[in-house]
Amino acid sequence: MTKNIYDLLNEVEIDLKEYAKDDFSEIERKRYKNAFRKSVKKNNILYKKGIAIASIAVLTIGLLGSNSGGHVWTYAHTIITDVASFLGIEKSLDEYKTVVNKAITKNGVTIQLNEVVLDSDELVVSATTTANEKLRESGIILDHSIYVNGKRVSNGAGGAAKQLDEYTMQEVLFHDLEGDFSGDLNIKIAFSDPLINEKTIKGRWVFEFKTNGDELALDTKEILLDNTFTLENGQKITLEKYTSNNLGQKIYYSKSPKGTDYDMVLRGHDDLENKVEFYVSRATANKGIFKLATIDGNLDDKAKMLTLTPYAVKFPEESGRLSNDFKKVGEEFVINSPASEN
Repeated sequence: MTKNIYDLLNEVEIDLKEYAKDDFSEIERKRYKNAFRKSVKKNNILYKKGIAIASIAVLTIGLLGSNSGGHVWTYAHTIITDVASFLGIEKSLDEYKTVVNKAITKNGVTIQLNEVVLDSDELVVSATTTANEKLRESGIILDHSIYVNGKRVSNGAGGAAKQLDEYTMQEVLFHDLEGDFSGDLNIKIAFSDPLINEKTIKGRWVFEFKTNGDELALDTKEILLDNTFTLENGQKITLEKYTSNNLGQKIYYSKSPKGTDYDMVLRGHDDLENKVEFYVSRATANKGIFKLATIDGNLDDKAKMLTLTPYAVKFPEESGRLSNDFKKVGEEFVINSPASEN
């Protein structure tokens, strides 16, 4: 790849709530939190409760005027609320997504829930937030909870965010789900106490709607894997399955013994000689998910085979700056017929 994914997009989630109390010491807890990059202004990196969120494709917007009733803008480019367009996905998600398009204004803050996509064990949420004051570098940080059929199902999320103008930010977040989420589901997303310019705005913005992920699940291709490699600390990584659909490609893995000391990537190419790279998008103490990086485009539909090699780098013990000094930690392996059939 001409540009390394770790220089452009950091979509890593480490959910510390997944760890048992005795899994690590307080020093180790701080180490995991420090594993995320410090804010790098030129890359427009944002941070949300220990989750590194990278800004992508910031829109150019012209602010032409305002009135006493609120801010009025004329946009040089249309604001993109569509998940696929926001993330640069080349395939359509129209038949899989639920368009909510509802806005709630409270205490000078307007939160609009644009749309959601249920992808088996992941709920993708697009939201736009507008403040009544100009945003500084810290921007807007939203805290929200996901409920399915009345039960809270997600404690954290990773994703991407971008500032649309001086008052508005948009984000797409990926919430990890565990359990059976087939059929029609009652969803509640509760936003609370947003942090704007490092100041907490008290309140709750609650959205309720129905969604169904069965069609995307049916159109998801799955290949079971049995590839393993060992990190320098002796931890064994087992790649268990590969999935592909219109939302993207993932590789699920497990770890033994549990722990999160290393960042990892799977680098290689398809049979058409296109370079590909999978980065860790989510990690807990004993499992995680690699996702295909799409900085250089989506996976070619004509690709019939992926050839990948695992690389890893140890998280820094003191500094929050991640190293890009990845070293090979396993042998090359092949995944056949990876392209989605959609």
